[in-house]
Amino acid sequence: MSDVIVERHDRVMLLRFNRPERMNSMGGTLMPDFINAIEEGTKDDSIGAFVVTGEGRAWCAGADLEAAGQRHEGGNTPQRRAQQLDTMGPGRSVLAIYKSGKPMIAAVNGAAVGGGFGICSAFDIRIASDRARFGTIFIKRALASDFGLSYFLPRLVGPERAAELFYTGRIVESEEALKLGICSRVVPHEQLIEESLAFATEVAQQPPMALAYTRRMLQQTQWATLEQQLEMEWPLQMDLLQGPEFREAVAAFREKREPNFNG
Repeated sequence: MSDVIVERHDRVMLLRFNRPERMNSMGGTLMPDFINAIEEGTKDDSIGAFVVTGEGRAWCAGADLEAAGQRHEGGNTPQRRAQQLDTMGPGRSVLAIYKSGKPMIAAVNGAAVGGGFGICSAFDIRIASDRARFGTIFIKRALASDFGLSYFLPRLVGPERAAELFYTGRIVESEEALKLGICSRVVPHEQLIEESLAFATEVAQQPPMALAYTRRMLQQTQWATLEQQLEMEWPLQMDLLQGPEFREAVAAFREKREPNFNG
């Protein structure tokens, strides 16, 4: 059985990390399967949004420490670093999420810690179960950070709170995560998938090109100046104003009907 279960729910692709016996840690084929599923769904015009969750008690517990120890026994040469990056995919997995062009929603069912928290932080939106927990934990393993967490976490919670979480490695429960801005909402555990799919379905019905452009704008605003943001906004808006989605939106408004962006 695959380490990532792929389900189709109309225009939503639901991915389930499937190593529950290892708390969905990044061993086996989990990372390659995950990257492949994201890349395939990104190319599929019938997919409008992704939801990613975990089987069992965890969303993703980060690196499989036993496998990680074996991988790093050969030393820290540039060749081995390149090989490990390609095999484990810390860059590839985060970039697959970030560059997808389609809305990415994490349905966090349990622990998202270490590298798992890094991957989770790359998503556009995190909907958390009331059993979800988040933690950097790297410092507890005498490590720093990976999977992009040092990039995303300060942007989610601010640099000072991020420093506190990195320096202590403490676990953040779901309600505190909501207050800090790590997740956008907390729902009862039993309703997590239903609510996440309902939200993703609503998003996936929106015009795909406008969604992709909006996502690009939101990503750029994390580092751009106001001038750079304005320079990006107008050319993208002009593309949309001359495109089929805008024509359909105007026609639907005039005809007093719901627009069909995916027909």
